[in-house]
Amino acid sequence: MQELSNVIAKKYDEVVDKIKVFSDEHLNDAYKDVCLVAAETLFNGNEEAVKKGKSVSWAAGIVHAIGSFNDLFDSKEEPYIKATDLYKAFEVSSSTVTSKSKEIKALLNLSDEDKKWIVSSNNNLSEVKKEVLATADKKDEESFRVQVEKKYIISQKVIDLAWKEKSYASKYKIAMQALSIYKDCADAYVILSRDARLSDDQKVKYLKRAVKAAENVLKIEKMEDTDPRVFLVKPAEPLFGAKYLLATKLWEMERKDEAIETALEIVKYDKTDKMLVRGLVSNWLLIDEKYDDAKVFLDNYENDIIAATNYNRAAVLYRLGRLSDAEISLKKAYKRNPVVVDYLTKEKEIPAVKPHMAKLGGDEEAMRYAKFGLQIWNDEEMVNWLKDITKKVAVL
Repeated sequence: MQELSNVIAKKYDEVVDKIKVFSDEHLNDAYKDVCLVAAETLFNGNEEAVKKGKSVSWAAGIVHAIGSFNDLFDSKEEPYIKATDLYKAFEVSSSTVTSKSKEIKALLNLSDEDKKWIVSSNNNLSEVKKEVLATADKKDEESFRVQVEKKYIISQKVIDLAWKEKSYASKYKIAMQALSIYKDCADAYVILSRDARLSDDQKVKYLKRAVKAAENVLKIEKMEDTDPRVFLVKPAEPLFGAKYLLATKLWEMERKDEAIETALEIVKYDKTDKMLVRGLVSNWLLIDEKYDDAKVFLDNYENDIIAATNYNRAAVLYRLGRLSDAEISLKKAYKRNPVVVDYLTKEKEIPAVKPHMAKLGGDEEAMRYAKFGLQIWNDEEMVNWLKDITKKVAVL
């Protein structure tokens, strides 16, 4: 496990202790293994998120997330515990636990296709534990592969100052300083791409240079030939960030095929998908009327919890004429975030300034989805169908 900052290291230890105590009393070693690795994964890649909330809430949320994923609350399964007993054991309210559980599922991108979060039915090591042990002996080799130059680290500290500046002139000046220290400072090229005097083609050129710079830092020649673990380290974040900005710029320029291809590459290699690019890809495929491609893509996220993939699954099934399946998907999407319908039916207007961060299941997520969703749910017959189905669900 990578070293945690002092801010969250203590909280992580507390979460681990609480999970161990609960697991020893109510679960088994297989459950405990998966929950502990879930905690490690969560704290390694989501420092800003885990800073908020009490350690007991995170511990309970992790157990609930992994438990609900593995039918822990089904009396036919073993081990089994009532959800209410879990809340009592951790002394946390049901609303807090379920809210944290939902957040954790999104941060870990839990899906049925990812076997590492499935608890073994016997007392053998879970898939995720085996995976951790299998790579433990290669830790030194892995560290060597992702080792970066000292100049890169210095340039990153410099570029961090640029983001805090208000004026573009100040940002530009610091970006040039960072590049004078290390020519492959990806974020510096991102800042250069934001010069209002540049043409769109010039901006794309800088963003592609940012992508190349990030690849150089990680010593990537071809993404497909790169050790997948490289994409999990912190220096990989500028790579995916630059690709994301490149994709969105290409889309803005109506270079849709290039935009979709770039975004798909992010989803393929960034397994954490903290930027929720999967939602963006599904939006674009539907807007571009690539319904068959959208269906194939969304089949990978059948148990996803974000609004975009859920509502877009209903939309693509509707477009393909599979109305019965579309209705089932829409009901599921509505239960995950009913506020989306208010924006799609224009009962609510999207504000000019949207929130930077969107809480899953709430108004912020709904309005962010609606930016593209209004282009997807864009004919009267489709919207009327949406209203009819969701009214039935609301009454139940």
